[in-house]
Amino acid sequence: MASYTATQAFIPLRVVTWRISNTPTKQLPHVAPILAASIAECKKAFHTLQNENQSRSGSESAILLHKLKTQLSALLQDKQQQARYAAVVLIKAAVQVGGSNVLQGAAPWVRNLIGIMRRPDPLITKKLCIITLTRMFLLTHEYQALVREMTTPSLTGFTTACLNLAQGPGIQDSLLVVILQALSELIILHPTSFRPFVPQLQKLALLLAAPTPSDLGSGAATSPISTLVTDNARRLFVLLHVCGPRNTAGEEWARSLKTVLAATHRTADRVFRALIEDWRPSAENHAMQTIPASEVVSDQKPEPLALPSWTGIYAGIERLDGLLRTVQAFLATTTSAAVVLPVTNIMHLVDRILSALQPSSTRNSRIRPEIGRDEREGLGVGLPQLHVSAMGILSLMVSRIGGGFAALSNTALEQVLRILENEWEIEDVRVIAYRLVSQILSTFGPSLPKSSAVSLSRCVTLACADLLPQDKYSSQDGQAFASRSKNASGINATSTNADSYLNSVETQAKISHAQPPILAAARELLPIVFTKLPKGFLSVAVRSQIDRTAILTNHKEAMLASIMNTGTSKKGRKSATCVLPLLARGYPEALEVETLLRPQMPLVQSRQNQEGMTMSDEVEELSAHEDSPKDIQNGFHRNGFGFSGNWNGQSDHIESKDGILQSSTTSDGDKATIAEPPLVAQSTQTGLAEPKFTVSYTSSKRDREEDFNSTIQTGGSDVATLGSAGPTETGAPSKRARLTMDQPLRGHESVSAVDVQVLGAVVPQSSISEAVGATGAQFDVEKESDESDFEMPTLYLEPDTDAEDDEDDDNDEDDD
Repeated sequence: MASYTATQAFIPLRVVTWRISNTPTKQLPHVAPILAASIAECKKAFHTLQNENQSRSGSESAILLHKLKTQLSALLQDKQQQARYAAVVLIKAAVQVGGSNVLQGAAPWVRNLIGIMRRPDPLITKKLCIITLTRMFLLTHEYQALVREMTTPSLTGFTTACLNLAQGPGIQDSLLVVILQALSELIILHPTSFRPFVPQLQKLALLLAAPTPSDLGSGAATSPISTLVTDNARRLFVLLHVCGPRNTAGEEWARSLKTVLAATHRTADRVFRALIEDWRPSAENHAMQTIPASEVVSDQKPEPLALPSWTGIYAGIERLDGLLRTVQAFLATTTSAAVVLPVTNIMHLVDRILSALQPSSTRNSRIRPEIGRDEREGLGVGLPQLHVSAMGILSLMVSRIGGGFAALSNTALEQVLRILENEWEIEDVRVIAYRLVSQILSTFGPSLPKSSAVSLSRCVTLACADLLPQDKYSSQDGQAFASRSKNASGINATSTNADSYLNSVETQAKISHAQPPILAAARELLPIVFTKLPKGFLSVAVRSQIDRTAILTNHKEAMLASIMNTGTSKKGRKSATCVLPLLARGYPEALEVETLLRPQMPLVQSRQNQEGMTMSDEVEELSAHEDSPKDIQNGFHRNGFGFSGNWNGQSDHIESKDGILQSSTTSDGDKATIAEPPLVAQSTQTGLAEPKFTVSYTSSKRDREEDFNSTIQTGGSDVATLGSAGPTETGAPSKRARLTMDQPLRGHESVSAVDVQVLGAVVPQSSISEAVGATGAQFDVEKESDESDFEMPTLYLEPDTDAEDDEDDDNDEDDD
């Protein structure tokens, strides 16, 4: 069986080698994906080489692997591009599956792949070469022998080929992204090998880290750069600190960040020259530079970073935004050594960016009148994007420092809420503001001062408006966040033009349309407001608005948070409402809802479970009181003639002799006997009565007193006999009934009309109806009539499981 399994494992590898040999070269690019999938199934065949022996299976696997390597080497050296492309695809698949077994002796492959990167092959082939080489270098990191033999000698040629491709003319963004990602992955594992290339890598990263698309054609950039390229370039620039001398990686990181902060302030001096800033630099920062108003805002020789020059307010805003995102990359990228974070310098930069507000007619903006109108308006348009980047830095600071940000949390929250109130129309501002407020509340919510309640309430109101339907949006947000003058409305009150009303409706619909990122950020904020803020921090009206929003938007987390963190109602006002019924209706299957509801609901059992549990409980109770084991059925002892009915309880004693039920009640040493006949009995050939069932009744103290008084007033007896049953005494009518049978009842067994009348005489109608409705036993009752036969409906009886009746009997005995 083992040889059969080993032979089966080599079949895919044998098929791959056969198809490579018999497939024409021009068809190899089309067959390569299929062959790569077949190689992925050869994992068992590759792993057999680790414990290869002299067996037939081991020699066969070695032969097939050697044949595959020979074929792939021949394809790599082929003159046709189709063969080289197929070779790169198959080598990547073989290395991914085979691991170290395939990497042994794969140095010629590495040299050939680097050679393909220098050839004028298609772009897709070069991308696959870079990906395959990167994967091979990463797999050899665990094997020092392979690192010495293959990786270290090949990294120099690989890096040179990548830099040549990246700096070449007309390079596409897809290839540039692959190059930057490959260098970022390898520079962490092999910093010494990349140390000679640090200046070239830094120059490449700075060209791409902060581009200025508005300056295309006038500077070094000749084509737009995608966001994915800039993100990978910033990460590579941050990782260059690992290539520093030994044990100086942390110092290199701090030095690079300080340089970026200085370059950011230099760019802000030029971009914000139209504003009279309230911010002032600290002693550690550079002095603010005054730019003459007569010159066009620009920076022809950026310092201290070797960045490309830029001209114009729009290009300056793009450069400043790129530098702010570079600071984000320093905070977001993991370092190989411990670093000292300059919190003060970073917060000074954030304060400067967030202190610059858009000029408007309703706010006393401090602007320079000598600056042209175009530049001022351009700055007002670009400021929201700068604020988004600055708040992104704050978000990363909270994530990195955590509790250490407590001293700055209140200031940061006030800055964010102020920006949100002034620029709430910008979707990106709302998204980052909601997320940052959620972060601050999650960490420092219980310690926030009461002075932040007003601003935070407006933020929560806006989040609710983003989540609510469109018709709620403009009415709730226009008053809280839009500072409009009374005469600025676009529609005249006396105008009768119908188009004006249509335009207003369209405008409201466009404004109220929230994008998925805004909805996600707003939904995340609402539960945090309930769970992290102290009680009474927000007003009752704001909490009610959050509850309504959660109900209308089916926000389960917000409703759960509202229930578990109820608000405090002021004296004289209506108590806070609970949304638990709506939550239970909307999410009946949720475990969280079940956890809240189950402790407040009584135990509900099915009829079968309740009956089974009650019967077993009664048997256990009787067993505890019996002196010797007897035949027990439903709590009664059975002898050869029927049921003896010996019930040894705390209050009553019931015995059956010759078909007559005798009940004795002990009270203060006296014994009273009550004889009751069996309800239904049939004569047998032996002359003995064979009872079918016996009904015993127990009642509470209140029921017995009421029925006893009724009996005295009427002068009658509550107990009737059957036939010649003998004398009877006043018995205790029951609240519940217990049915005892010597054999299972049959559904078609009937009772005569006389017995039905007797049954009605023994027990009042109300008691019998309560008794028969409490069990699952069934029997048919027939009533004879002169006109027609009448069949009674099915009656249900079940054992008494209510422990309260037993407690009442105990109390009666104590009272007696």
